[in-house]
Amino acid sequence: GFVSRSVFGITERNLIRKHTLMGMAGALSAFFGCPLGGALFALEVNSRFGIEYFEHSMEAILCGEVCLAVFRTLARLPVKYIWTLPEVAKMGESDTVEIFYGLMLGLFGAIMAWVFAKFHAAVMGVFGRYNLLDNKFAIYRALTGAVVIATAGVLVPHTMFWGEYEFQTVWALSPASTLEHIWPTTGLTGFEMDSFWTCIIVGVTKLIAISFTVAGGFRGGYIFPVFCAGAAFGRAIFFVFPSIPVQLCVLCTAAAMNVALTRTAISTTLILSFLSGEQAALSPILAASLTSLFATAYMPFIKTQVDRADIDVSLYYTFEAADDSSYSSDDEEDKQKNYEDEEPEEQKPLIV
Repeated sequence: GFVSRSVFGITERNLIRKHTLMGMAGALSAFFGCPLGGALFALEVNSRFGIEYFEHSMEAILCGEVCLAVFRTLARLPVKYIWTLPEVAKMGESDTVEIFYGLMLGLFGAIMAWVFAKFHAAVMGVFGRYNLLDNKFAIYRALTGAVVIATAGVLVPHTMFWGEYEFQTVWALSPASTLEHIWPTTGLTGFEMDSFWTCIIVGVTKLIAISFTVAGGFRGGYIFPVFCAGAAFGRAIFFVFPSIPVQLCVLCTAAAMNVALTRTAISTTLILSFLSGEQAALSPILAASLTSLFATAYMPFIKTQVDRADIDVSLYYTFEAADDSSYSSDDEEDKQKNYEDEEPEEQKPLIV
């Protein structure tokens, strides 16, 4: 969008919007490694319910595909899934009952996201009450957030960093020694994820770390950290209901929590299915995502997500009659005269 305005001098709002969405789609596609999911995420995340800037979908998806190809080529990285479950075979097919599981897990994930939203609002309220959100007190704000984040990481090392690599350890229930960027990997207490309660501890602690990361003004966000927290809660669910495939427990819960906060039901489904290599889980994950989207429809979390102001105009095409002076006949002139003499009717735009 900045390049569109500053370099090319574009002033038309919808054209600048298209260029902005194309840039977002390219970056997110390279980030996730999934061009369709990344592009749709860029389109969905601007609104609270669905894709409102739908007319820019094709350009955004094209930009995502091109950017992914260029980035992966330059970085010499393959386009493949990054998370695996060594002890469990991939789902070769999905039963219809698993869609029902997705619905239930989606509702569970939505509830957990609602609890997190309330907690985060309280944390931000405390920071605001003590003026820590004022840039004049940025050092104190960062220090407060860092104390909580570091304490959580020392006690529960699975909650460190943003979760892309930690997700593998969490959803596979691997030993803490597999954590790539942490030392000592078991923290001060020798913490391991090996039971229902330790999974709950990881999920809750990760949500606390996410909240204080954002409140403390640190770089980060919600997407992969929430995926990681959802994976921990999904693993806890698997301890209670071992008949549900572990892939569904983890992926559906992670999807539901992310959708409740970011409102990206379609893209989250595609991204999680791709990153895990579990294409057969697509339908249950979608069921979880949609359940969470509708269950939290009246829970605004990202304040910048607003309804599109020109949505009504974008739904219509206006047609104007062409003036074809090269064609004329007496019959046509008579018809035209009779038409002009008639009382004009109100023309309604065609809904496309």
